[in-house]
Amino acid sequence: MPRMTVVTGAGGQLGMELMRRLDESAAVGLTRARLDVANAPLVERTMRDIAPDLIIHTAAATNVDECERRRAAAYRTNVLGAWNVARAAAQTGAAMVYVSTNYVFDGAKLGPYLEYDDPAPLSAYGATKLHGERAARQVLERLYVVRTSWLYSRWGRNFVTRLLTVDPADGPLRYVGDQVASPTHAGDLAQAILQLVETQAFGAHHLANEGATSWYGWAAAVLAERGLHDAALEEIRADQFPRAAVVPANSELANVTARAVGVTMRPWAAALADLVRAAAG
Repeated sequence: MPRMTVVTGAGGQLGMELMRRLDESAAVGLTRARLDVANAPLVERTMRDIAPDLIIHTAAATNVDECERRRAAAYRTNVLGAWNVARAAAQTGAAMVYVSTNYVFDGAKLGPYLEYDDPAPLSAYGATKLHGERAARQVLERLYVVRTSWLYSRWGRNFVTRLLTVDPADGPLRYVGDQVASPTHAGDLAQAILQLVETQAFGAHHLANEGATSWYGWAAAVLAERGLHDAALEEIRADQFPRAAVVPANSELANVTARAVGVTMRPWAAALADLVRAAAG
């Protein structure tokens, strides 16, 4: 690992998992309270004072529907913030990991998306993350763009933690069955990112747990791991679940370029099973 690593968004799911794996004497975690990435002078001054060798930029506006409702705020964080951090990396001589999303794709493809398939985002979230990729590339050559998918962990409020506490007796659980992607354990992603930066394989990479499922299939897997095989679970269509943002019908990712340099990720169901068992223990 580099001598000094900075993690932006250190209070989020991925940021917390990264900090758990980094040597605390050689890593600085910057939460939103410590660093507003849209504040260019603050970003520049902070990175100059720390002088990192690597910046893992996880800070982002990630609430997909909220980004749709507050597009200017999403742009400020996801695009301007990425550009600020990339500029600071260039000024200090650091490499950078920019964490992006499967929602840069429109979902029209049959089969998983490859790293160099053409992006065509459907939502403000996907568009701002794609523009963040491009903004970072404008100013920094030593850049890893890491796209991931449907992230979850034991920390905070996410799709899986909600299902770990839900009471099926409260009524039928309704989840969309015609949108598919690759659920990804934040701990697995953190480990894969740290392996990737050892390779010096700069460029675009997809890092997601292997395989794909729908929201309905994902929910069914969580409930099955909890032993709730008789829970009332109903599969619905996306048009029966109105959202502010348009979600791609298919945003499964294929991990091709990372696998080529030896970075692999396990199947999504295996990662999920481990998390559910750990939470129960």
